[in-house]
Amino acid sequence: MQGLQIWNDQAMLRVSRDARLAFRLMPDGTFHQHVELQEGSTKVAGIATVNGLLHYAMPCLFESLVVRVEGIAAPVLDRAIGQWPTAVDDDELETYPHLHFLEERKTGMPWRFERWYTLAGPYLIFDSEQYFERPRPVTRGKRWERLIVQLRQVVDFVGWDSDGSATAVHLLSSEGPR
Repeated sequence: MQGLQIWNDQAMLRVSRDARLAFRLMPDGTFHQHVELQEGSTKVAGIATVNGLLHYAMPCLFESLVVRVEGIAAPVLDRAIGQWPTAVDDDELETYPHLHFLEERKTGMPWRFERWYTLAGPYLIFDSEQYFERPRPVTRGKRWERLIVQLRQVVDFVGWDSDGSATAVHLLSSEGPR
């Protein structure tokens, strides 16, 4: 399947249903091979390591990760690394071309996976929310907890494509927590 496409005057992005993405520079660049989701993990104080976090292994300029336990107001983890591009106004992201996908399952990891792909000039902003349920040892009450994981990655397609030496920052990787 070819997938859905979004574009602007600097880049075109193609995303397939299984979350593989390819991009090309406009107007006549060639599509780069598909980049696939990777599974990562992170350690969270007070709860066990969170595994199965889906992310793209691309050179990010900025990455943020927020982990919440349902029913608790304050996040148990709130990290960010790198620099948000000054040319992109976070409050106006909905005005840029974007794609939105939502997957829900009765079982599986994660059981709900919502993701947004936004093109803002030469930047891809990938936002995702992943919902996990996992058991917790208790004597009374619920025997499981629901984790909500929010990930944001910002990639400079033009910088990545032009010299291949884009600086990368990552909070999680396929090898495990960083």
